[in-house]
Amino acid sequence: MAANNDKVQFRGETEKAASKVVDQIRLGGINVSELAREGLKEKLRETLSDEEKIEIHRRYEQGDISEEVAEMLIGDGIAEIEREAAAFEDAMELDTSGVYQE
Repeated sequence: MAANNDKVQFRGETEKAASKVVDQIRLGGINVSELAREGLKEKLRETLSDEEKIEIHRRYEQGDISEEVAEMLIGDGIAEIEREAAAFEDAMELDTSGVYQE
């Protein structure tokens, strides 16, 4: 498990130069660290398949990952998956004894 002081690092000379230009021209500058965090979160969410989101939710439910990590990765998907699971369980409990198919 990663420690809180672990850093995500990459070589991005062009990105660094571009962020310096925007920082210089924007009144009050920009928070590059915040942009990097938000960008990473957005890209992580974009790369996840539905199956991976379900797996993340399963790990969250089992306590293998924190709520904060699950929320960062799947956001509103947590509530959506829980609603779908509840609807599925409700459907499974319906009394179908009087239903006939021809």
